[in-house]
Amino acid sequence: MELELFFYDSTAFKRFLSDNPHERAEVEFLESILEEGMNAMDIGGHTGITTVVIAKKIGESGTLYSFEPVPEYFNILNENIYRNGLKNVKTRQLAVSDRIGTTKFYKNNAASSTVPQAGIPGFQVDTTTIDTFLKEENVARIDLINMDCEGSELFVLKGAEKTLRRNKRNIKIFCEVHHSMLRDLGISVQELVKYLQGLGLQVHSVSLTDLSIGDNFEECDYIYAYSESVQ
Repeated sequence: MELELFFYDSTAFKRFLSDNPHERAEVEFLESILEEGMNAMDIGGHTGITTVVIAKKIGESGTLYSFEPVPEYFNILNENIYRNGLKNVKTRQLAVSDRIGTTKFYKNNAASSTVPQAGIPGFQVDTTTIDTFLKEENVARIDLINMDCEGSELFVLKGAEKTLRRNKRNIKIFCEVHHSMLRDLGISVQELVKYLQGLGLQVHSVSLTDLSIGDNFEECDYIYAYSESVQ
């Protein structure tokens, strides 16, 4: 079920989360690791559910950078930010990757991605990297990166290597895992885990069912990576 315009504190939004375990799990886990004053990034903001939740939890003393390349969803994202009275969010209509330029993107509701999909025409979107974006914005500290990139997670993280090394004492990364889309791009979840571990981060699987943390990467719904100093 797609959710477009909403108010964070509304009964309708709470009902939506109650009826949709996937979105509820993301919201509950994010709220458990967020702190006031954080600088955060939401990669794949879609219509704004995680963006609004993150912005609410980090408060006015924090800053959130939210990225969504699909024009329709980008407009809804900005409307939800406005409706919820958020002043601490900066949005960009960009895809995040390991290089600056353009890439072909496929719009398919919440499964929109760079992975070609049968019957869905692609269109060009501009890309940036986390390292480049933060340098341009003169942002030195990032505390949390939330990612829902439909298979492009490793590309996003490789484009953030300098940022991750610089912030590895305080960084938290929550990343949805799309196993089939990773395979379509020739990537394994083990590569994703190995890359993060190579940067000195602790990496665990997270189950959508009960949000339990473990090491079952073969079937995990999410990955949670963090520095020992923040856990």
